[in-house]
Amino acid sequence: MPVDVVTDSCMAGALVSLFAPSGLDANTLLPAGGDGFIAIGAPHNGGVAELDGAGNIVWSSVPLAEGFLHTGVPTGDGGLMVAGQTYDPASPSGQGLWLGRLDGAGTLLAAHALGPTHYMAGVDIELLQHPDGGYVLSTHESLLDGEAPQLVLLRLDDEGQLVHRRSTPLSPGSEVGYNWSHGAAALLPGGDVVQLTADGAHVRMIRSNGATEPVLDRVLEEIGEAWPQDVAVLPDGRIAVVALSVGHNHVILLDTEGSVLWHRTYRPERDTELSAVAHDPSTGLLHLAGTTRGADGGTQRMWLISVDTDGALRWEHEGAVGTPTGITTVTALPGGGFAAAGFGDFAYAVVRPDACP
Repeated sequence: MPVDVVTDSCMAGALVSLFAPSGLDANTLLPAGGDGFIAIGAPHNGGVAELDGAGNIVWSSVPLAEGFLHTGVPTGDGGLMVAGQTYDPASPSGQGLWLGRLDGAGTLLAAHALGPTHYMAGVDIELLQHPDGGYVLSTHESLLDGEAPQLVLLRLDDEGQLVHRRSTPLSPGSEVGYNWSHGAAALLPGGDVVQLTADGAHVRMIRSNGATEPVLDRVLEEIGEAWPQDVAVLPDGRIAVVALSVGHNHVILLDTEGSVLWHRTYRPERDTELSAVAHDPSTGLLHLAGTTRGADGGTQRMWLISVDTDGALRWEHEGAVGTPTGITTVTALPGGGFAAAGFGDFAYAVVRPDACP
């Protein structure tokens, strides 16, 4: 299916929409061998599956039968470390943070309970491989419904055991409505962790070192009211942020100290929302995904764009009705391009560019 391409873009290519067998939505896609992917949170909430380039399931497993898998990263031995939520009767919220180590076929090798996890705005869990070894995990929690939420950062060793933990209380009013504030986390080149959260109706960025000690804490009041959705870090340490406000999407580029370099919205008149971002080192582009009601203001459908690091639009695609109506993740692909996963009976789109000059 051909795509609409901005004329000066090197992202000219083909958009291929692939649909896995009937099931639930994937929360994370990881590139696998060849053209395949590892889908986390699909085809069942607590499941993991490997897909080939045509979207067929190569293998699947359900390591977390009573829960939801949100994220994962490859391990050095060809397996996976995955994280999510499970029912935890010992937690006042009834939900617990869960970490599992899988082999290359999805078999559960070890699991760890990491404490309660509940957030009024809907939990977001990010698991990242740290360059010094081990992992960092970012999420939100509150011990009881109605209490002020906290931003949480965990430092884990190679086996997933807890090394450091820090909880940062959030300000009153940060418990914004479900799906409006997702939070997110990413690693800076030196190993510091950038976390996004809400501060009332504003975006808040907290930077911490590998021992979870805070280095920087900024509220981005200069961009106005907006709630955080996703974050990506460029190789030089600049930070791309996606946020939403009522009727607007926001893309913000920050320097390493959190100062705003530029701030833009795209197609604000067409009921659009951007919710995920990834940086493509092969082209230098930021790939973003979300939803739109289209030029006619009709049925909600998938919306994909790519912008350069000055914020100029380089490529855009608006899906047909029936494509995913909500995007949860964007993943840059080795060699260029990206994959976007979203709602719609576990649908995902793959964009592979032509050769760039």
